[in-house]
Amino acid sequence: MTSIYYLLTEESPIGHFHLNQSDILHYHQLGDAIRYSLIYPDGTLRTVVMGSDILAGQQLQLHVPGGVWKASQLENGSAGFGLISEAVSPGFDYADYELGLREKLCVEFPEHVELIEGLTRD
Repeated sequence: MTSIYYLLTEESPIGHFHLNQSDILHYHQLGDAIRYSLIYPDGTLRTVVMGSDILAGQQLQLHVPGGVWKASQLENGSAGFGLISEAVSPGFDYADYELGLREKLCVEFPEHVELIEGLTRD
């Protein structure tokens, strides 16, 4: 198992679509809420907002199975940042990681083109 943390900020508010082969647990640590968009292999879209306001339906942790495309986006808030940590099992390996290519994802999931275009790089 490996563990990391990452920060989304107003200057860098998006974690672009990517896929891992390993399962990942995400933990909201601090700051504003972060919206996760998950696209499963069958095209099912799931949106989860991670944050500390559990009464508003935000989640403190999120399990993302291996093989699911995911992207994250900072929600507007007063802090101007969101801090997330991840635990990956088995441990993270770049050989198991794929950055989402806009053209490929739009062909594979045409029902989500607008979302994909906003959460991928050219």
